[in-house]
Amino acid sequence: MKHNRISRGSAPLSLIPKGSWVALGVTWIIWAINAFDREVILRLGPVISHHFKLSPEQWGTITAIIMFSLAILPIAASRMSDKHGVGWKRAAFQVPLVIGYNLISAFTGIKAIAHSLTVFIALRIGVNLGAGAGEPIGISNTTEWWPKERRGFALGVHHTGYPIGALFSGLAVAWILKTFGDENWMYVFFIGLIVSVPVMLFWHWYSTRDRIVATYKEIEANGMTVPIDPEQEAIHADAEGAVGKCLRNSIVMLTSGTTMLTQIVYMGINYVLPLYLANIMGLDFSRAAAYSIVFTITGALGQIFWPSLSDYLGRRTTIVLCGIWMAVGVGGFYFVRSMAFYIFLQLFFGLVANAVWPVYYAAATDNAPDGAHGTANGFITTAMFIGGGLAPLLMGWLIALGGGWEVAAGYNFTFLFMAACAILGVLLQLFIPKGVLESRHQDA
Repeated sequence: MKHNRISRGSAPLSLIPKGSWVALGVTWIIWAINAFDREVILRLGPVISHHFKLSPEQWGTITAIIMFSLAILPIAASRMSDKHGVGWKRAAFQVPLVIGYNLISAFTGIKAIAHSLTVFIALRIGVNLGAGAGEPIGISNTTEWWPKERRGFALGVHHTGYPIGALFSGLAVAWILKTFGDENWMYVFFIGLIVSVPVMLFWHWYSTRDRIVATYKEIEANGMTVPIDPEQEAIHADAEGAVGKCLRNSIVMLTSGTTMLTQIVYMGINYVLPLYLANIMGLDFSRAAAYSIVFTITGALGQIFWPSLSDYLGRRTTIVLCGIWMAVGVGGFYFVRSMAFYIFLQLFFGLVANAVWPVYYAAATDNAPDGAHGTANGFITTAMFIGGGLAPLLMGWLIALGGGWEVAAGYNFTFLFMAACAILGVLLQLFIPKGVLESRHQDA
């Protein structure tokens, strides 16, 4: 029997079909693997810069190049994925992509292959080209298996994979260095391939038309709205001018701008903290890696709370609140004088550090042109990775400006700069007319 229509954000989770939860579980693991692989580079920052004898500017530039590579393919790959097919069809595009870039990452762990800095950089660029292409596809996949009424919640839970993956990156680096020694830091790159292969083979088997149709029927029977019409997949596949439509969409573009600025903050703090702990607070490489991921403990909680709240408050209001919180949290590191205060600030910052990304993607999906949800998410991803590439470049320059690795002034410059970026991202959101945004939410 069909339930009465449920309003946005109020659908009980007990009414969510099994297929939606399975899809969320798979895309969550993919997200956690991506986070692990990307964050592990930052956790390894002190040991890599020591191993290759890099200055702050050199390590900042190398990290920037690696991170910029994430921004090259998201829009093009998202559009290719949209054309290939939405819903259950995305798995055929996604499975070989995820296994492929995790295989390249595993090559980084083989000393005979990644024996020089040049080869190491080339391999990491290859990994990030694939990972950057795959991220908006995974996000679109999540939204296409979940009812629209709980889109914010689904993306919030999905994105908890990032702080969890980041947490394990710190723990894994600490374990590898303690167990095998600093000289064998490359071993950590085998982990992603070991986890991804069985997960993606399962997803290839599970993601079928029959399963998504059954999931959609259950969604409708429970009074909720299906994300797409499986009988009209061709409308999405044949949509023309998606990139141009997104470029002319002020909400997608302004939210992309906020995303870029926020990513400078997020990737900046990840870049700075291991170096700060090793060079200013005097921790060894293993402990610096472990203590640099404290914020991920509260990060997962924030990623469920804030995106779910955005289903009620609206995306823009939530983004503004998170941006102000982030500015206060990251700016507070300027005043750190003890490890206790440092841990408190990490936990405070963590409540929003990861929470904003699913809200950005939900805002883009809510307001995307017809047939261009994946492309709109590609713009958010591209902006995010541009910010991620700028962050280490800027942080390395600021640390050098302050006197180098072992001088606190440069690190303080980075904390204040990141706080300013968070506030600028909030200001961009104020250019979005609130009434227009709420109208689009209601239409969705």
